Amino acid sequence: MEKNINILKEMLAKLPSSGPSDFVWTEIDRKLNEFPLKNALGQLPEFEPDEFVWESIENKASRSKLKNTNWWFAAAVLLVAGIGGLWISRENSAPGIAFSQELIDKRLQPQNEQITDEQYAKLKAYCEAETTVCSNQNFRRLQHEYETLQTAAEQLQQAMGEYNTEPELVRQFSVVEREKAEVLNEMAKMI
Repeated sequence: MEKNINILKEMLAKLPSSGPSDFVWTEIDRKLNEFPLKNALGQLPEFEPDEFVWESIENKASRSKLKNTNWWFAAAVLLVAGIGGLWISRENSAPGIAFSQELIDKRLQPQNEQITDEQYAKLKAYCEAETTVCSNQNFRRLQHEYETLQTAAEQLQQAMGEYNTEPELVRQFSVVEREKAEVLNEMAKMI
């Protein structure tokens, strides 16, 4: 029998498909409404399925209702637990004020007046008295280099600000101060 069903399905699949015109449908409808057909339909036997078929359908329906009921119950429990958790967490989280203190490391703070600047001021005062050494081109080049480094150091101090929290700026500042000291030593050797 399965063989015949498969053959029938294959043959139906091979049939060309076409839709009838509206006229055909109206004719079919008119003929279906005729009295003899209605009379013949009334004489057809009724089929009542066996009891076990109805029981099978009923069992499947009750199982699906039970599954749906379980899902609804689980969803309701999760919803209540979630709302309860939010309510408890809102009660425990009272607004508060938090603060912290930072201690400034004095070693990282640049001094307002550097020792090299004081020594440069003394050297410049001496240079004004002794003009022969100060007029030397090499000395003037070193003096210009020192003043450039001094400007760079001042800019770094401004960038570091009052609290000096950038380690990279501190490192750059110490490099500039070291270079200033080297230039100042070269100038002192010339005098």
